[in-house]
Amino acid sequence: MDEECSGGGKRERQALLSLKRGFNVSDDDDWLSSWRDGEQQKDCCNWEGVKCSNSTGHVVMLDLHADYTLESISPSLSELHNLNYLDLSGIEFTLTTSIPSFIGSLTFLTHLNLSYCFSGGNIDQLGNLLFLEYLDLRANQFDYPQQIPSQFSNLSHLVYLDLSFSNLVGGFPLQLTNMSSLTYLDLSHNELNGTMPPQLGNLLSLEHLDLSHNAFTGTIPHHFRNLSSLQFLDLSPYNNDNALLSSDLQWLSQLFSLRHLSLSLVNLSSASNWQPLVSGLSHLQYLNLNGCNLVDSMSISSLASPANFSTSLSFVAISHNSLKDASFIFPWLMNSTGSLVILRMNDNGLTGTIPETFGNFSSLKKLNLANNELKGQIPLSLFHSCNLAKLDLSKNKLTGEFHEYIREFSRCAHKPLRILDLGWNEITGMVPDLSQLQSLQELRLGNNRLNGTIHEGIGQLSDLTELSLGNNLLKGMITEAHFSRLSDLNTLDLSHNALVFNVSAEWDPPFDSHFINLASCNLGPNFPTWLRTQMNIYQLDISQAQISSSVPDWHWDQFFKIWNLNLSHNHIRGKIEDRIVDPYRGLTDNLVIVQTIDLSFNLFEGPIPAFFSTAAQLFLSNNRFSNANPLLCANSSINTKFMDLSNNYIRGQLPDCWMGYEFLAILDLSDNHFYGNMPKSLGSLKHIESIHLGGNHFSGEIPSSLHNCTKLRVFDAADNQLSGTIPSWIGGNIPKLLVLNLHSNKLHGSIPLSICNLHELFVLDLSLNILSGNIPPCISNLSAMATLTSSSATITHGYLVVDIHNSIFERIGTDFPNFGVYNDSTSVIWKGKMSTYERTLGLLRSIDFSSNRLTGEIPIEMMNLIGLVSLNLSRNLFSGHIPPTVGQLKSIDFLDLSRNHLSGTIPSQLAQIDRLSVLDLSYNDLSGEIPLGTQLQTRDASAYAGNPKLCGVPLNNTCPIHGHQISEHDADGDDEQFVTEGFYITMAVGFVTAFWGVFFSLILKKSWRYAYFKLLSDVYDKLYVFVAIKVAKLKRIISQV
Repeated sequence: MDEECSGGGKRERQALLSLKRGFNVSDDDDWLSSWRDGEQQKDCCNWEGVKCSNSTGHVVMLDLHADYTLESISPSLSELHNLNYLDLSGIEFTLTTSIPSFIGSLTFLTHLNLSYCFSGGNIDQLGNLLFLEYLDLRANQFDYPQQIPSQFSNLSHLVYLDLSFSNLVGGFPLQLTNMSSLTYLDLSHNELNGTMPPQLGNLLSLEHLDLSHNAFTGTIPHHFRNLSSLQFLDLSPYNNDNALLSSDLQWLSQLFSLRHLSLSLVNLSSASNWQPLVSGLSHLQYLNLNGCNLVDSMSISSLASPANFSTSLSFVAISHNSLKDASFIFPWLMNSTGSLVILRMNDNGLTGTIPETFGNFSSLKKLNLANNELKGQIPLSLFHSCNLAKLDLSKNKLTGEFHEYIREFSRCAHKPLRILDLGWNEITGMVPDLSQLQSLQELRLGNNRLNGTIHEGIGQLSDLTELSLGNNLLKGMITEAHFSRLSDLNTLDLSHNALVFNVSAEWDPPFDSHFINLASCNLGPNFPTWLRTQMNIYQLDISQAQISSSVPDWHWDQFFKIWNLNLSHNHIRGKIEDRIVDPYRGLTDNLVIVQTIDLSFNLFEGPIPAFFSTAAQLFLSNNRFSNANPLLCANSSINTKFMDLSNNYIRGQLPDCWMGYEFLAILDLSDNHFYGNMPKSLGSLKHIESIHLGGNHFSGEIPSSLHNCTKLRVFDAADNQLSGTIPSWIGGNIPKLLVLNLHSNKLHGSIPLSICNLHELFVLDLSLNILSGNIPPCISNLSAMATLTSSSATITHGYLVVDIHNSIFERIGTDFPNFGVYNDSTSVIWKGKMSTYERTLGLLRSIDFSSNRLTGEIPIEMMNLIGLVSLNLSRNLFSGHIPPTVGQLKSIDFLDLSRNHLSGTIPSQLAQIDRLSVLDLSYNDLSGEIPLGTQLQTRDASAYAGNPKLCGVPLNNTCPIHGHQISEHDADGDDEQFVTEGFYITMAVGFVTAFWGVFFSLILKKSWRYAYFKLLSDVYDKLYVFVAIKVAKLKRIISQV
């Protein structure tokens, strides 16, 4: 017989000690320190977390919830036959530990909590616990995929079930709909799908139902109306694909006890009755209808009476909808002015004004109306809400004087305001003394019209972590007093103001910020030495800061900690000394992977240092750098996605070391002094989308290795000395080209047929080469030029900037933009001069084959490119006629066919092109009359010069009549030549005949006499007008002589 102890038994005590050995704790650890097998700790009923039955002495309760690791669970736990309460929540099971099958033998269990154990295995055996009333398995990692086992249908006594965050898949488990005793059911944050079964309406005892963050689809069943005991309901899906919907929320009217309602991301676009139904929930405290596609409903106007409106509603979130009319939704909210604590209505497109009655929200602590279309002044009464801790009205069209708003806060004895965001509005006024707002932590007033100086009182806000006043009209001095007590300042943005920093060279700021943006402030002429104290800075922008000195060495020592560095548009000079870089160092201490370096538009010179190769984006254009080899051949370039070295003094051959730039997306080396052949390793750029090599001295052929760059969209190698032919693979291996610019080279041969495969091409410039042969008729296959529409005004490239683990971002403490966007550009000859297009490049449709040796006729198929804006075929050897279908080019603005051998007449259809602003047909063999039309006859005569057989306006050479060429002198006397001798004879005969015929008629018939004299009067009027016009024309001719 087992030796008995004062509580429990020896077998139960040994079972507990075996369980303890599975924990990663020592005997000296405070937790479970009482669990010992000695004489003094013999009574296991007194051990921590253990409770025994008063009548039997057996262990009935084991509560061990803690933050420890369980390496194994001893089977001896099954010896606790009388156990009815087991709580191991928070104890992390190791990868080898799962919920053991013997737990299913603890048949007297009524309470089982294994939440946050991160355990594996399956849970089928739990179906044996027939007396279980409470089961909490949330935040575990069951075998994936895991469906709720059918054995759960045995748990008929279950009252509480939580399986959230448990990797569950499949449809809703119908076995749960038979658990008539359930009052709490949480299946949230899983991957359950399909429709919600109407049988859910059978769970009449339910008080808490959470099915959120799953993938349910279809319509919410109206059987939910049966759940009259519900106090908590959350059906929000995990994405906004609108797959879960409800067109009629009438079922809400029966949920009389509801206190918490969340239908976020449920499609309620057809549920026009949502406002009155929500208003009828008289006990509602929490309402979340974010992203439900709600629209304005006229039914809201009937809600003037607050009869059933909840007087305890404290949380309302109706953001990311389409509630445009503030005059409808705001009065509805006024029914809960006494209880509302948090109101979020951002991102709706709300129009109108904020009503003065918003000041009646006496309990309001957080208000978010950001990103709407609200206008007018912010009601002063709103600033009388003395409980207000967060106010976000950013990204609206609000006006008013900022200092007046701050003055209203003075009425509150206690000022709990922590976050004030009024950025991106039209607010004016000065920044007054803010020292009274001692709780203020974040102040965002950027992108307004604030003017005047910044009061030094802002330096007394000791809790301030963010100060953002950028993009205003502020001016004046910034002194050390402005920052005197800002020791917690993490973000400083005073950019794009007329501010002048007046601090001493020895100033040691009290803060150590992560983000500093002082662009367009006057920090110069010397590089600010106080930046040396910013040891944890991640983002620094001091562009356009009037700095003209060199950068001190200590700044580059900080380089590896800076995520974004912008020193552009200054006059910074000097060389940058190189530093040793270990590309794999820093993921645990100093951040080495730099996101962006922008030194463009300065006076930097010498070689570009190799340590810049750690950057993902390099903007180094418009400097005086002379050598790029240290950078281009560095071993740490794998992170580089964007490189712009254009407009420098870089000289020499382009090194053949591009194999390490596998993920490079944008490359711009234009306008330098590179020479020699393009390196073959450029073909290693498999992710490249844009290459700019123009304005150099590259020679030789375009390397065939570039056919590997299958993602290429823009290729600009203009203004070089390239020779050879245009490679056929350009239209074969690289079908996605939008811009192909090869002008001003020495390319010869014919235009390859493969060019016709570039269906997305916007700009094709092959001018100023030695190309020969015909234009291929398949040119009409350039379908992007055959459409009148454009999806975007720009050609935009997007790329992931840095591919690193999110822990790096977490360590920084903010979400950096990790997606780069670049608007491409190219230069083409437009209206006689070189023009660069960037913001409108996506709208340009241009073909330029000028200054080559192309022959044959202009293909009629070319006239199908109806989207063309510019067509230049000048200075070639084209013959034949201008295609009569040229009138189809309705979008053409620039047409140059000059200096060819074109013959025939000018097609009359050309006069039908309304947008044509530049036309040049000069120096051809055109003949005949220039067609009538203001588009052709109002041009300068130089547009038709060199065509001796052309006649008509605006040329001085007029066209012949009846085969007789009329001279300029003859034309001037045209009115007089009209009256000839024949004219007089004909006139006399006609007069005699007509006179006697009419005279006898008038004598015989009276009605004819009236009609005749009326006709004669009309003829007189018309003749008078005719003569007046002729006289005016004669006077105009005389005045020009």
